[in-house]
Amino acid sequence: MKKAIAVLAAATLCLTLFSACGGGGTGSSVSYEELMAKFEGEPEQNVTLKILDNDTAVDEGYFDELIAAFNAEYAEYGIKAEDANMSQYTDLETNGPLGYGPDVLYNANDVIMRYAENGHVLPLPTEKLDIYGEGKLDERVSATFSMNRYDMDLQFGVPINVQTLVLFYRADKFADQPDADGNGTPDVLESYASLYEYSKEVRATSTNDNPVYGYVHSLNNEYFNFGFLLSYGAYIFGDSTDDIGLANGEAYKGLRVMQDLASVMDSDASSDAYTVQAYNGIASGKYLATITTPDVYVKFLNALADEYERTEGLSESAAMDKARENLKVADVPALPESGDLDDADSATFEMTTIGGVNGYAISSYTKAPKASLLFVDFASKYEQVVKRASMLGVVPARKDAAEADDTNAYSEMVYNRVEADRVTMMPSVRALTFVWSSVGSMFALVADDVTVTGRGQPSVYQTDDSLKSLLSDTVTNIRGAMEIG
Repeated sequence: MKKAIAVLAAATLCLTLFSACGGGGTGSSVSYEELMAKFEGEPEQNVTLKILDNDTAVDEGYFDELIAAFNAEYAEYGIKAEDANMSQYTDLETNGPLGYGPDVLYNANDVIMRYAENGHVLPLPTEKLDIYGEGKLDERVSATFSMNRYDMDLQFGVPINVQTLVLFYRADKFADQPDADGNGTPDVLESYASLYEYSKEVRATSTNDNPVYGYVHSLNNEYFNFGFLLSYGAYIFGDSTDDIGLANGEAYKGLRVMQDLASVMDSDASSDAYTVQAYNGIASGKYLATITTPDVYVKFLNALADEYERTEGLSESAAMDKARENLKVADVPALPESGDLDDADSATFEMTTIGGVNGYAISSYTKAPKASLLFVDFASKYEQVVKRASMLGVVPARKDAAEADDTNAYSEMVYNRVEADRVTMMPSVRALTFVWSSVGSMFALVADDVTVTGRGQPSVYQTDDSLKSLLSDTVTNIRGAMEIG
C-alpha cells in the first residue's frame, strides 16, 4: 500500500513538473518562468540532500571534501549534503518514482539525458549557475545536456568533466626511445604504425613464461574502439536516429587497424577481464601502453605505487611520488590514411575518439530543488572543478579549469581536442543503447577472429568486403533492435 501511494505521489509530481512523465512535448503553453518557478525564492532550510557521486570520487576522498565545504558554506540555512549511500549505477528511472533515489546524481550525459527524456530529472535555470556563464563551456560540452522541451532548448545537467580516450604509459619503459619533436612524448607512441612495429619487437624479445606487450587495449569495448570507425568517416546518428552512419565512408579501415593491433596483443584484451587487468598490467610492466579514459588515472597511479612498495620496498609516500613521476598520459596515436599498419609509407592523420560529459543533475523527485540547485552550482564552480581534476585525474568540463596549472598535465590537451572536433560526443538519446550493444558484439567478433580463432591473424574477416558486410549487418541489427524497442 505504501509503495502504491509513493508511486501515485511521484506520478502527481511528474505531472506537475512536466505535464507528463514523458517530459512535456513541444507546443506546450508553459513559459520558462513557470517552469523554473520551483527554483525561485529562499532555499529550503534545515534539509538534508542525498548526493549520488561516482565511486572514485568517494574512494579518493574528494567527495568528502566537497560536501564538507558545501555544508560549511550553507550552514546558516541548515542545508546539509551527505552521501546517498547507493550504487553509482542506481537507476533513477526505476527507483526515483518509489522514493528511493537521490536528490542530486552524477552520471554520464547519455544516462542523464535518458532520464530527462522521461521527466526524471529537472530542467535547470542556467542563469543561476556560474558554470553557464559566458565563455566557460565549449558549446559541444554544454550541448550534451541540452534537449528541446516546450519549444525551448533546456539544460538538464551541469557539466563537470569531459570523457574521452588518452594514452597511458610508464616513462621508464620508453626512456631509451627518441623524442625528435621535443614534445615530451616518445616518437614511437605518436602513431599507431610505429607503436605496432614496436609492439611486435617487444613481444618477440619476451618469453612465453614472462610475456611483455608493447600496446594493449580492450578490444571488445565499444567506447574504446568506436574512434577507429569515426576516424575513417563513420558517424553514430545523422539528423535523426533513422540515419545510422556506422558503415559510412571508409569505416572498414578502422576495423583493419583493429585487426592489426589485435595481432600483437594479449588474448585477454578481447575479454571483459582486460579492463581490470590493465591497471596491474601497466604497473608490473607486462603492458607498456594502453588507451582508456582519464577518470581511471588514480587506479593506474595506485596500482603503480603498490608495485613500487612491493618490489622496491619504498614507503607509501615515496612509492606514490615515484608513481606520479613515472605515470604519463599523452594524446592518442595517429592513424595511417591507408588503414594498414604495415604500410610504412602511408601518411598519418590525428585520430577522432568518442567522448562524453559527466555531470550532475537534479532529480524530479527531490523535495528541495532550490537547495539542490545550490549544491550543483557549488560543485561546478572553478575551485571545486580544479580540485576534482587534481585529485582524481579527470578532465574539467570548464575551459578555465582545464587551462589551470594545478589540475593535471593533460587536461588542456584533451580540451583542445574537443575544440578541434577530434572528440565526437555521445548523442544524448535513448537509441544510443541499441548502438552500444550491437557495436560491442561486432568489435568482439573482429577481436576474437584474430586473437582466438585466427591465432594472431584474421580467420573469417580477411577481406575489405567482409569487413564492409559486417558493418552493414551491424547497422541492420541496430535498426532491428530499435524497432523492437
